[in-house]
Amino acid sequence: MLLGTNLNIQDSSDQVLTSSATRTALQKMHVGLFRIPTRDGQSDSIVTQAAQITKSMGAAPLVILQGDKATSDALDNDTRIIKIMNSIFGSGVVYYEYGNEQDFFYKLQPKDYTDSWNRLIPQLKKLALNGRFIGPVNYQYNGSYLQYFLQNAQPRPDAVSWHEYTCASDWTNDICMSHLDNWTVHFNNARGIMNSTIGTSLPIMITEWNYTANPISGDGKSDNDTFMSAWTTKALQTFAANGIFAAAQYSCTEYAAPLVDSDGTMTAQGLAFQKYGGG
Repeated sequence: MLLGTNLNIQDSSDQVLTSSATRTALQKMHVGLFRIPTRDGQSDSIVTQAAQITKSMGAAPLVILQGDKATSDALDNDTRIIKIMNSIFGSGVVYYEYGNEQDFFYKLQPKDYTDSWNRLIPQLKKLALNGRFIGPVNYQYNGSYLQYFLQNAQPRPDAVSWHEYTCASDWTNDICMSHLDNWTVHFNNARGIMNSTIGTSLPIMITEWNYTANPISGDGKSDNDTFMSAWTTKALQTFAANGIFAAAQYSCTEYAAPLVDSDGTMTAQGLAFQKYGGG
């Protein structure tokens, strides 16, 4: 599941939902995990279609659940989403992340996020036929946040997650490449915290990653095939060398640095996925 990716899915016209060429390209890249967003007002049919595509491609589903700090309807919304996943995947494993970068978007402190987890996850865990629940989904690595969460989360997460980016769009290519080495530092630090806090090392899932969170067309990176190929290959090698359980590139389509262009052809990053997967 290192060859995972995020679905964009703003509406029913999403490229993955509507383009068979795009889905074929993703299959050729050996994508093994799709991170599926859920949003207020999003129709059940869109979530259902995304899950069905995930299943048909033999990939694992990673579903973003809503936190009750983000919306007062979180429990109802999450319950409905889990029932959809139960109906599609049955007793198959479904991964659920609780929230998405709530430390960034809602400025939640570790206690706020953990209290929210403790309110909803016990109820949601009972509903999921074979769910794996994951947090704290930070926008970047934060050791103290992770430590508080592990000390106080009830139930304990099945895996831990956060997001990794290496630079801003206007930084040099060399800096973006060299900052990949920081990821190994983060992984080692997280495992040390887990072992000292709960006496074991949980699986690590990096559920968003790319060279930057905000790529810009013409920044000398997203449109530089040589850089994107080399950077992506090193990123995947870093995950593998560190025994990372799963990772999801951001984002497979409709983004300045996608895996698949709007015409359904692979980008340099997509080709790096295909090559790494042995295709």
